[in-house]
Amino acid sequence: MTRILAMAVALLGAMSAAHADVYRWTDAQGHVQYSDRWVPGSVLVKTEHGTQDPAATSGNETSNSDANSSSEPTEQQRLDASNAAISEQQEQNAAQQQVKNDVQKSKDADCKRFTAEYEKAIQARRLYKEKDGQRTFISDSEADAYRLDLFNKRKQACGK
Repeated sequence: MTRILAMAVALLGAMSAAHADVYRWTDAQGHVQYSDRWVPGSVLVKTEHGTQDPAATSGNETSNSDANSSSEPTEQQRLDASNAAISEQQEQNAAQQQVKNDVQKSKDADCKRFTAEYEKAIQARRLYKEKDGQRTFISDSEADAYRLDLFNKRKQACGK
């Protein structure tokens, strides 16, 4: 799972590095902002094929026949960029949800394991340690400490 996620992140990083369009716009506070993503009201400053003169981009609109050379992205380019951003966000959300599910499964497994061990330790009259196939019974104080340790581990794992 982590290998697939790492490869997806690397692929997305390579794709974003290959995208060389730069857009300029002025925000609400009057500051000039630059980004590689189109924002409503932004002007294309640099493309993959080289830079454009910023003064040329603020000129009059071109006709439909010159639409490909215009500094404004076409409606299809905006839709493609929007779809790519939405897809990327959905992939990130899916990855985050998968991580949450994996963490929850791990917590549930720990809770179940510590609960079973604790119940077994409570029900057992005498507890022992095994060493080299031989059982060595532990004292009552050691058994109480072991049960308390299991109780705390269960409490931490289960959140109770």
